Amino acid sequence: MAACSDSKRAPLGSPTDSELAGGRYTNLYFHFTLNVPAGWSVGELKTASNRPPGAPTPTAPAAAEVRQEVTAYQLLVLSEKPLAPNTGNNPSLLVMAEQTASVPKVKDAKDYLARISQLMVDSPIAYRPVNGITDFRIGGVPAVRMDFSARLGPQKSGYQRYVVCQREQYILSFILSGATEDDLKRLEPVMQSVKFHF
Repeated sequence: MAACSDSKRAPLGSPTDSELAGGRYTNLYFHFTLNVPAGWSVGELKTASNRPPGAPTPTAPAAAEVRQEVTAYQLLVLSEKPLAPNTGNNPSLLVMAEQTASVPKVKDAKDYLARISQLMVDSPIAYRPVNGITDFRIGGVPAVRMDFSARLGPQKSGYQRYVVCQREQYILSFILSGATEDDLKRLEPVMQSVKFHF
């Protein structure tokens, strides 16, 4: 089974607890760092809950319950240019964390990536696997990787690479996106800078 090793101490705080200073992103909950290239854009963070769509937003006294309902976290959005429509080639990296127990039939990183692969194939913009799930290492820990491509128009393609591992009862996904395979290559130095600190 390829998955990041769990650390021995229980994490404190929230998966989004992080710092960005001196060109380095540090996630304090999952204990990893990565370098942010000079001049690149860092986007806004979001969370997702398991509340049904259209459900009313809980009132202030229920704030503690809302925290318990959150199952997915956007940890970092990094792109060469600010994210906006029609920016052309704009390599980007999205780092997500999702509670393993909240994803049906998923026990580890490989199960999760297999599920993502099926969702990609079934999506309106059908991303197709370029290869199968392969073992990989990120930041010194075992992970799994899979590449996807899609035809987005007559002369437009899209490429994504998922690098996925498991840590602290969460699945961590590093999602590289670009209009060309060269865009993904421009993200390689960022991925090579990832380090998990135990």
